[in-house]
Amino acid sequence: MRQFHLVDFAAHYQKGFRNHVVPIGEVPALVEKYGYYGCYATYFFYADEVFAYMSSRAGESGPTIAGYEGKVWAPFLPVDVDHPEVSPALEAARIITSILVGGWKIDTRGLHVYFSGAKGFHLLLDVRLFGRVLPSTTLPLIFDAMRRHFVQELPEALRDTVDLGIKDRVRLLRLPNTIHEKSKLYKIPLNLEEMHHASAAEIKAFARSPRVLPLTEETGLLSRVALKKNEKAAELFQRLKHQVKKFARKPFPYRFRRPSDPGHMTFPCAALQWIWQNHIEPGYRNNCSIRLASGLRCLGLSEKEADGELQKWNETHGIQLPADEIHNVVRSAYHHRFPYRYGCGDFVLRRFCPLPDYESCRAFVARQRFDDERSA
Repeated sequence: MRQFHLVDFAAHYQKGFRNHVVPIGEVPALVEKYGYYGCYATYFFYADEVFAYMSSRAGESGPTIAGYEGKVWAPFLPVDVDHPEVSPALEAARIITSILVGGWKIDTRGLHVYFSGAKGFHLLLDVRLFGRVLPSTTLPLIFDAMRRHFVQELPEALRDTVDLGIKDRVRLLRLPNTIHEKSKLYKIPLNLEEMHHASAAEIKAFARSPRVLPLTEETGLLSRVALKKNEKAAELFQRLKHQVKKFARKPFPYRFRRPSDPGHMTFPCAALQWIWQNHIEPGYRNNCSIRLASGLRCLGLSEKEADGELQKWNETHGIQLPADEIHNVVRSAYHHRFPYRYGCGDFVLRRFCPLPDYESCRAFVARQRFDDERSA
């Protein structure tokens, strides 16, 4: 985690407000420099690659971190609960903390509760409760899914108190013991006794002055205590991580170039090329057509384009498959999110492959690739 030690620091009186990426260890001095007034930092931490991104996005106003989508890490999962009247936010925060402490039986040193200084509360869950959390590009999505899980545990009337808009990886979080610009109150830590028994008015009275942070250093983002994994928290995190991974997979990276001239289609497989250029007898027509449709998808053709090309193949070589059958074959090849590529072990491709051995196949593929690159 030592590589991920950078945050974007922002302050009300700082020139430009944000886009000041610094090591987390420099933040306390910056907070002091700007008088503990309106100071923030991203709760996601970045590695040095963020500087390259900012330089590439530099414009007239200078480098910017906006839109960054690289890997991030975070020491805490923040849940922001707020409401203009404060009391509904306090009720929602009490329910969530009761679930975590009473239901999940978490180590209370892994739950940090803050009054935000205005109209709500920040609940910070130490990620060590989830087990080993590594830097990743999907961590913001996992955090968002966990917040949505907490929302479902709340009564419907309180669900809007949880801010679900803090999921991007450059979102700022107000720093502890800094003054809110409008209320002039401090963001302060609360113990669980205060959270569950003090009124909103009493909590606001507490926030007229800063407080000692009992479990973290000055930024509130680095814990001073040892902490172990909580089984329920870890189980939920891993389940959501798996679900996010499934839905966040990138589109299939096509390996072969899209043909510049569809009239001269070339496949990287000699068997597919032979099938494409010849008549196929009944008994193999459907098997060959689905393999051609998959091959066309791997070449980068759209479903509509593949349908048109297969219809031409069907007509040109007298295959005599009904047009509806071709439609169904193409729909089947494009139905799944990722294409399927038939390999040399496939019985149909072996049946129609004109090459004598594997070495000949490798030479064919290399020649096709060379021709594609030369024509590009």
